[in-house]
Amino acid sequence: MKKNSFLSGFLLVGFGVYFLLQQLHIEIWDGFFTWTTFLLIIGLGIVIQAYKQSDAGNILPGIALLGVGVHFQVKNKFAFWPDDAAMIILIVAIGFFLRWLKTKQGLLESVVLLLISGFFLFSNSFLGMFEKGFSFLHTFWPLFFIIIGIYLLFFKRK
Repeated sequence: MKKNSFLSGFLLVGFGVYFLLQQLHIEIWDGFFTWTTFLLIIGLGIVIQAYKQSDAGNILPGIALLGVGVHFQVKNKFAFWPDDAAMIILIVAIGFFLRWLKTKQGLLESVVLLLISGFFLFSNSFLGMFEKGFSFLHTFWPLFFIIIGIYLLFFKRK
């Protein structure tokens, strides 16, 4: 029970502060009273618990929730912030990497997801330079996922 008491306590304090600020009409930043703030609170609680109690299995879901919350909070506030689904892939890649730092598992997944997100985030600028050469790649990129997935499902056995 000790393991869950931190997260439960953190969530109760976080939600309590959120609702108290809402009742008092104190908005810390524009867009504070949205569903994304709940993701921030839950994700932060899970990440803190994961590091505080050496529970590396919760690093990835905590970073995913925290990162998605941050993404949706800032995407309309900063002009440079990409409003692209590749940001979600990047957040998951960061989660895998942080988990790898603790467990030494998940580095390959982190690198693959980082490359995929980088391709999508920067594909317009890169592909603009080599439009004809990469038009085939840009159209049929899902085949890469299919081939790797089939390999992992049917051919890679430990």
